[in-house]
Amino acid sequence: MTNDREQNSKTLSLDEILEMGVEEFMRKYRPPSTTYIIARPGTKLYNILKAVATGHPQIVIVIDENRRPIGFITDTHLLKSLQLRHGHRSILSSFTVSRYILPLDRSLNVPVESVMDRRPPVVRTDQKLIDVVRQMIHLDVSAVIVTDEKERVIGVLTRRHIIRAVLNILLGEPMIIDLE
Repeated sequence: MTNDREQNSKTLSLDEILEMGVEEFMRKYRPPSTTYIIARPGTKLYNILKAVATGHPQIVIVIDENRRPIGFITDTHLLKSLQLRHGHRSILSSFTVSRYILPLDRSLNVPVESVMDRRPPVVRTDQKLIDVVRQMIHLDVSAVIVTDEKERVIGVLTRRHIIRAVLNILLGEPMIIDLE
């Protein structure tokens, strides 16, 4: 029986990598925790934007009292929502909230649940990596929320992290964990 170190020292085939379960992949090639932040319903949009501005999250996960994802906001949602209005005015002049454009000063006080997407892209730890990749492509998302058997958030897998890990494995390079 080989241990993890011996298993990691041999080069895996692409098929072996893609057939790996999400739980094993995340254990061996730990994704950075800085790619996401957690918010609860009632959190003001101002606090979300401040957290995004000072960190590097690709996704904001809105969770219920049991840590289950009920919604999300991505950097793409934010880029689409920030509107450039009337020529040369600031890109921060307004924010789209549920199809309504509000002046930024009014929209900062709205709760996160009024702007979140209510269909979070969720995968389970018992899924295979190939199924996660297919789901990301089908949904056209750059990150998926990983949940345990009780549907609680345990992490996030990003397209970038999967690609980097797979390439490092195939090239026989050590996986360097960074803060993205």
